Amino acid sequence: MTIPGCMVVVFLALFLPRAFAVDADDYSQFAQYSQVKISPNGEYVAVSAQIHDEQGVLVIRLADKQILSRFTLGPGGAIDDYWWVGPERIVVSSALQSGALEAPRRIGELISVDVDGKNRTYLAGYRAPIGRISTLSHSGVDVSDSVNIAVMVDPRPSDPQHAIVAFYRIGDSSELGRARAFSVDVYTGARSLVATAPIAGYTDFLADQNGKIRYALTDSEKDGDLTYARTQADGDWQLLNGGVNVGTRIAPIRFGDGDTVYLQSDEIDGRYCLLQQNLASGEKKALSCDAEADLTGVIPSFDGHEVIAAAYENGRPHFEYLETANPDRALLEKIQNSFPGEIVVPTSTTTDGKQTILLVYSDRDPGRYFLFDRTTEHAKFLLARQPWADPAQMPERRPITYKARDGQTLHGFLTIPLGKDLKTLPMIVLPHGGPFFTADAWAWNAEAAWLAANGYLVLQPNFRGSSGYGRAFVDAGRYHWHSVMIDDITDATRWVIDQGYADGERVGIYGASYGGYAALMSVIREPGLYRGAADFAGITDLSRWREDSDVGQRSSGRTYIKNYLGAEEAGLAAASPLKQVEKLQTPLLLVHGKADTRVPYAQLTALRKALDARHLPYEALVKDGEGHGFFKPENRSEFLTRLVAFFDQHLRPVESSAAQPAASAAAGH
Repeated sequence: MTIPGCMVVVFLALFLPRAFAVDADDYSQFAQYSQVKISPNGEYVAVSAQIHDEQGVLVIRLADKQILSRFTLGPGGAIDDYWWVGPERIVVSSALQSGALEAPRRIGELISVDVDGKNRTYLAGYRAPIGRISTLSHSGVDVSDSVNIAVMVDPRPSDPQHAIVAFYRIGDSSELGRARAFSVDVYTGARSLVATAPIAGYTDFLADQNGKIRYALTDSEKDGDLTYARTQADGDWQLLNGGVNVGTRIAPIRFGDGDTVYLQSDEIDGRYCLLQQNLASGEKKALSCDAEADLTGVIPSFDGHEVIAAAYENGRPHFEYLETANPDRALLEKIQNSFPGEIVVPTSTTTDGKQTILLVYSDRDPGRYFLFDRTTEHAKFLLARQPWADPAQMPERRPITYKARDGQTLHGFLTIPLGKDLKTLPMIVLPHGGPFFTADAWAWNAEAAWLAANGYLVLQPNFRGSSGYGRAFVDAGRYHWHSVMIDDITDATRWVIDQGYADGERVGIYGASYGGYAALMSVIREPGLYRGAADFAGITDLSRWREDSDVGQRSSGRTYIKNYLGAEEAGLAAASPLKQVEKLQTPLLLVHGKADTRVPYAQLTALRKALDARHLPYEALVKDGEGHGFFKPENRSEFLTRLVAFFDQHLRPVESSAAQPAASAAAGH
């Protein structure tokens, strides 16, 4: 097998990396390239890329490395996903990007386009097209149905004329609110009904390999996530997580041959495991389960007919290879072993299974894409997600395991400054946002890398409520934003200090969104532990947030708040930093965007007013036009610079390494 780790096959000046330097401007950038998908016939690759500060898609012909088209949606729009629907055509999904702390919000529009950028067709959506899409054809689309949104179900590349698309009516709980799946002509937008959801509400459909809808995953405000299946392609829907399975989460991942389906289910012991089921007979068996971690994904064979490996992330990601005679199992192991210390994930494959795009990443490498030829077993480097980042100059992210005060085993990560001994370092605790259904991972993290580059040890604990460790672990965080979750963060901090890794006199805490809230609550609950706290877009008044945020404006959001935060006014007040502002004696850096709708700017103004009334110390960085997290690179760069300056002032590290020796970004590829 030829997979040279040092090969750099750069096929366009567009992809040339620039020299590495530890500079806030670099760490403030979003990934220059993210998704890379090969066309069904292997002639092209499509690349999700930043194009003139807009998230768009490039289509590149592999034979001569020529860019055939650059597709964007204009200012304010973003392409959040795309699919090959045939060898010469793609469909893109539009979104709005309002801040850096949340994924672009899909707005339910699908647009199809040829590889050369011609024949653009507005297939579906709930409103008039945005930006430069305003001139697109609307043939066959009922644009008067203004509450409809559209989501791709199955691109069906084997049928270049059609894709399966689901349509939803937002906020409609009547019979008309049941999602419908259509076969849509990707050239005209004409559609024909193929399935209707069993109940009203948001629904994810899954089609078998013949394009027949066999599963429906619904989001019921009353009963939570419900999974329905039908043994026949046109049969009646049967509820899978009812009866003895009430409360379990069962989600189909993909179909194999015939009626074989692979399921992600927590029905065995409360953690997501990999199950296989024959949908016709109902026979089910467990294929893979981890003792602590949830299943995070699967890897199919190159021909797509069966699953050959299950993925878990309990610290460093790992694969469990399944028992199978499929030769792709041994090949996958061989590929993985060719990239020691890194993780290899196949991301897309040609119809014949002969060419595959591989994503290779690690804690030090944001990710590189390779084109793997199955016949020659040779991999060519295509591009790096963030070309400036030299893995050899990036810090290690070390998984840790520790015990909480009540004996619960918890996990997290330490990002260690390059060239430093893990001993009495100044430390910044960085709790993640969310806080539910998300977690920190072993993958490279820009903020942790930036802080480590400036001499700080960075601690990121996966406190209770975080995803990845089973249903009970998530549920243990319910109604405990301000208590159990904060205690878990505190216990992680004290554990690192007790190990001698961090200097207990030089510890700060910083977070964004829930992480910002956690930073404030941590210094309230542990007044002597932290020398400084930075809050970026954190909630300060939970009662007001429930009423004013975009979460509270949606029925599903109100259900989330009730189920995970609580509805009692006394409880919300006790959990609000604003109601305990007199305890905020620690120096603060407060950061917010005035256009934030997830955590409105009023949350910050109320806190500042209360701090000013008590003459308590803080700094503030506020930006007009920014949403939930700064989106503009210049604002992100300014924030990162201010963040380090703030902690340098209050933690007084032995040295701040804002200047590192330059190195070639090509090194390590």
